[in-house]
Amino acid sequence: MAKNLDKQQIKKMAKEINLQTEKRNTFGKKNKSLRSTGIIPVNMYGLGDSISLQVDEDILYKTLKEAGYTTPIKVSVNGKDETYTLVRNVDRHPVTDRLVHVDFLRVDMQKEIEVQVPIVLINQDSAPGTRGGAGVVTQGVYEVTIIAKPLEIPSELEADCSILENLEMFVYAKDLNIPDGAILISDEEAQIAWIQPPRVQEEIIEEVSEEGIEGEGETTEDGEGSDSDSDGEEESSE
Repeated sequence: MAKNLDKQQIKKMAKEINLQTEKRNTFGKKNKSLRSTGIIPVNMYGLGDSISLQVDEDILYKTLKEAGYTTPIKVSVNGKDETYTLVRNVDRHPVTDRLVHVDFLRVDMQKEIEVQVPIVLINQDSAPGTRGGAGVVTQGVYEVTIIAKPLEIPSELEADCSILENLEMFVYAKDLNIPDGAILISDEEAQIAWIQPPRVQEEIIEEVSEEGIEGEGETTEDGEGSDSDSDGEEESSE
């Protein structure tokens, strides 16, 4: 089972963030003109009817940067009707990367929800297996899925690389410090990080292997040549 920590031991837990929005009366292609004025169309859905809203682009950008996909956001509509939500989808312009549309999912703060949490590596330089240039720490999985109540969702999970003593060891999903009250539902054996040998070392190994194969081929040819000469001598003597 994944490790559990007491809530007081968790350094980076979710915190409440507020976002003021207004009801939106423009839809479809008309939203383009809305964006040109610095206003972004958003939707709020779940636990009731879907509502079309709008919010200032700069305020929305700062909110998304702070909350990500794991921190609850208390959304108010026209100064009232506060509702807890989580960011569920963010659309950006493919060229400018500016915000185009955002979806918020209403959540019940007393009920667990499934959410993906990003993973960050720590103590890469302390990994014993990297000493002497033996290799570098490589990350293979960047997020895992957990189930937790909204306020118990961590903003990120740390993968401690100090346990990597050699090239044969891995940091698994089960090694992550999952907060108390949360449940890891991703594969516990998923390989989060390991030590990758230097590229130069890999090339040397490949060259040695190739030379070995070529050497075997030359020996075979010499052997065949010797047999041929022997046969010729025997025929001459006859």
